[in-house]
Amino acid sequence: MSYYLTMAWRNIWRNKRRSLITISSILFAVFFSIVMRGYQLGSYQTMVDNIVQAYTGYIQVFDSKYQSDKVIENSILLNAELITAIESTENVTMALPRLESFALASSGNQTKGVLVLGTDPDQDDRLTHLSKRLIQGTYLTDHDSAAMVSERLAKYLKLSIGDTLVLISQGYHGAGAAGKFPIQAILRFPSPDLDNKMVYLPIAVAQEFFSAENRVTSISLNLKSSNDLDETVKNIQLKIGNQYDVRSWDKILVELRQQIESDNAGGIIMLGLLYLIIGFGIFGTVQMMTAERRREFGVVVAVGMQKRRLGTILAMEMVIMGLIGIIGGVVISIPVAWIGHIYPIRFTGQMADSFINYGMEPIMPMLWETGYFINQTLVALAIIFAAAVFPVWKVTRLHVSKALRP
Repeated sequence: MSYYLTMAWRNIWRNKRRSLITISSILFAVFFSIVMRGYQLGSYQTMVDNIVQAYTGYIQVFDSKYQSDKVIENSILLNAELITAIESTENVTMALPRLESFALASSGNQTKGVLVLGTDPDQDDRLTHLSKRLIQGTYLTDHDSAAMVSERLAKYLKLSIGDTLVLISQGYHGAGAAGKFPIQAILRFPSPDLDNKMVYLPIAVAQEFFSAENRVTSISLNLKSSNDLDETVKNIQLKIGNQYDVRSWDKILVELRQQIESDNAGGIIMLGLLYLIIGFGIFGTVQMMTAERRREFGVVVAVGMQKRRLGTILAMEMVIMGLIGIIGGVVISIPVAWIGHIYPIRFTGQMADSFINYGMEPIMPMLWETGYFINQTLVALAIIFAAAVFPVWKVTRLHVSKALRP
């Protein structure tokens, strides 16, 4: 084996220009594929984080009728046994009851439809890190009878800390719901959709406002790991029965999931086209290398070299050049990925407006994890092994007399 490696290494550097062209094509293929895929996956992660981690959580529990008819009448009567059953499920660390419904918000002459979310402020902070979104005022406690509103909503209604927000809605079983709440804090959400409509109240205050004592519309769950969502959903459903509906975020936010899936398919097609172009480039280089060395192959076979051994050396040449190119591509892409993760691309102008219209924050970060690095490396290796077949095939079909002709 060492003999083959030595011969392959020497042969690579006999024609440095040819070898560097092959290595460079592989290197840039790996580099560009990692960067493209990193930005694509990073955008998906940002979309999910903006909505899932900031609002829904990865799993929610509803009344069995709530998803088909999202009215406060289809809420859950909260009890300690239900919370205990959910929190005792493997992978669940916390169950956060919430009461949410729509209302008409008013301040002065300005009115706007809003989403009123009654929650336990301390537990919600553990689930969504809500206090980190605070830009003005003080964070709510269970004992407050005030509201926190999102930044864009506050600007639209011309609200500031200490101002009064008027809410009008319909409560449980058609009861009238109207109330005045001082503004205690203003929050900033990266998702424009959430930032335009969120009003937070302590859950006891929200239940009183909607005349829904001890009732909640959903229970959001905090998990140890978000990797086993389907298994966790199944386990919770078995524990609490069919009178409740347990759903993961991708079953709740169907439009977001479909948007990610469609865009991901387009990204994979673009990567496929990139690898197709690079693959033909590598194949062309290998074909040129094989044609240039045809006489050399004829000579070594004529003096007694077995075609099998010669083919092994040629395959090793391709593998060595491929590994150099792959390692080089990964090495130069690591700092680019890290910088793209820490300092994402921020869009402005019309491009930013198009992101906002789709309910997304106008930034594009790179995802920082090893998975897509490994995937692009494996694809590049597959192309290299496929390209290595050609010179081996040509050697096995080599006619010495024809190869030695000038």
